[in-house]
Amino acid sequence: MYSRAPEVPYVKERRGRAVKKLLLVALAAIGGLLVYRQIQADRAEQDLWTEATDSVPTGS
Repeated sequence: MYSRAPEVPYVKERRGRAVKKLLLVALAAIGGLLVYRQIQADRAEQDLWTEATDSVPTGS
C-alpha cells in the first residue's frame, strides 16, 4: 500500500509564510479599493455641493 511521506517541518513553515503573505497582499488590495471608493464618493459629494451652491449666471 502506498503511504505518503511525512512532510518536512520547514516545508510547512514556508507554506504558512506564503499563505500569510498572500493574505496580507489581499487585505492591502481590499483596503486600497475601499480608500479609492471613499475618495470617489467624497469627490462626487463635493461636486454636488459645488453645483448646488454655485451662483446662477445672470445672462442664461
